[in-house]
Amino acid sequence: MSDFLKFFDKTTFLILILLVATGAMLVFSAAQGGDNNYFIKHLIKIAISLILFSTVFMIKTETIYRWSFALYIMLIIVLILQLLTGKIISGTKSWIKMGVLSIQVSEFIKIPLALILSRYLVKIPILNWRAFIRVAAMVMIPFVLIALQPDMGTAFILVSFILFSILLRKIKPSIVIISLFIIAIGSYGMWSYMLKPYQKERIISFANPSKYSKSSGYQIIQSRIAFGSGGLTGKGYLKGSQSRYKFLPTRHTDFIASVLGEEFGFIGISFLLLLYLILFYRQFNFRVSSGEEFFFVYLFSGLILFQFIVNILMVTGLFPVLGIPLPFVSYGGSSMLAFSIGEGIIFKMKVENFLQHK
Repeated sequence: MSDFLKFFDKTTFLILILLVATGAMLVFSAAQGGDNNYFIKHLIKIAISLILFSTVFMIKTETIYRWSFALYIMLIIVLILQLLTGKIISGTKSWIKMGVLSIQVSEFIKIPLALILSRYLVKIPILNWRAFIRVAAMVMIPFVLIALQPDMGTAFILVSFILFSILLRKIKPSIVIISLFIIAIGSYGMWSYMLKPYQKERIISFANPSKYSKSSGYQIIQSRIAFGSGGLTGKGYLKGSQSRYKFLPTRHTDFIASVLGEEFGFIGISFLLLLYLILFYRQFNFRVSSGEEFFFVYLFSGLILFQFIVNILMVTGLFPVLGIPLPFVSYGGSSMLAFSIGEGIIFKMKVENFLQHK
């Protein structure tokens, strides 16, 4: 145990704690004048996240990999059952009620998916057609099931696994060109037959939110007002009018960065970006001895990076509003639980790597 504590990545863990603490502080602020149950539930899920992190950290990496495919299949079955028999909550079939808490199963598919992809990528020197189709199939099965719930935000984030697989392994240019053509056709089909009117409006409205100021563009406009009114140092903690007087919907979830921008200004946003910069630097800069571990660290950290970028672009009006929380910060317990499990695996891989070279 002393060796585990000695080689435990304390700096990265501290960064994660600071991100979570910042999120808790902002969720508390966003809950003022409204339902304080959000804050209480958020604290409960933070506590559960720490327990899950600690539990996963104590499991051998080899054991985790052994059960990864079985877990992937199990979650796919759960997603299918949700589509067939699930109840609609908040407009989707994404949630399973567990007492006072709700769990979004689709968030947890990210973990076994990253594990089985990392195990597969280490076996191939290049992404030829056969390998690329396998990688795409592993990702697209949960993608389609989640998109049908419909939860386009969570489904869209899974695309990062394909992007990072291409970056980590060489791929023939012809595959990229033909794939882009297929994506274009698929996007047209999705737009025409899968997306609901409100989802189409969300995608269109980010380019011209003022045209949809009373519907899907309203949130983007209020978010920009929050950022702009924060100035350099912000209005002060608990003094944000956009949040306090509920001008900004989903301020505790997808638009939590807007609360930070209004209350702490440019300095507060810069502090948050610095925390993420250190986190990603330490995650991507770490060298593991096993190929499987290398790919998992890069795939899972890449997913967090992708979700972070999309969320920041979304709240600043540079990307359609898809309902994507800010990693470790937003009120979104299932996302935090899933990321905590993934980080627990990464931290364990780091310790095992140090022990092997001790």
